[in-house]
Amino acid sequence: MRKDFQRSTDVDIDDFLAKKSSPPASPATKKDDAEPTPSAASEKKEGAVKPEETDEDKEEQIRVARSTRAQAEAYQDVAILRKKAHEHSHKAAKLYHKYKANQARAQRCSSRAVSLREKSDERQEKAKEYRSCIKGYEDELAGAAGEESDLSPEALQTKMANLERKAAKQEEKARKHDRGAALQTEKAAKFRSRAARYLEKSKLHESEARMFTKRADNLERAG
Repeated sequence: MRKDFQRSTDVDIDDFLAKKSSPPASPATKKDDAEPTPSAASEKKEGAVKPEETDEDKEEQIRVARSTRAQAEAYQDVAILRKKAHEHSHKAAKLYHKYKANQARAQRCSSRAVSLREKSDERQEKAKEYRSCIKGYEDELAGAAGEESDLSPEALQTKMANLERKAAKQEEKARKHDRGAALQTEKAAKFRSRAARYLEKSKLHESEARMFTKRADNLERAG
């Protein structure tokens, strides 16, 4: 009985010492054995063989690249056309403003010419009145020679001279107004001619703007 107890005890001690001498497995080591590390996964991926690109894949890539380039070029062309259309439209508006300004100047000059002609007509009417008065005094002067007038011939001649001076002054003013009216008419004609040129240029730029806008619209619809 005693020998059996000693034998079993020696066996247990040997087993304990054997377990003590060998290091236990750590949880990290077990985890590493269970799951591969990222570096190991990347090495596996790098080690994997990539599939080779076929001719169809390369042609598809070329087709997509060409399509992208064509779309970018079309967008650039549309932008250029829109820019040119806006430039022509701006020039057309500027020239149309000049056309209207010259038209207004021509109208003002025409109005001044009409006013000056009216003043000239008034002066001419006054000169005619003075001339008619002179005619009456001439008749009186003829009657004074036959002693039919109450005024002396010298007084009649003085009145006739004054009326002649007034008639001449009115005629001078009338001619001055006529000259001013002619100058205003000339200016009006010059402004109208200039306005016509501006209007023509404005219409040309409007036509160019419409053409570029239409081309841009067609290009957008085609794209």
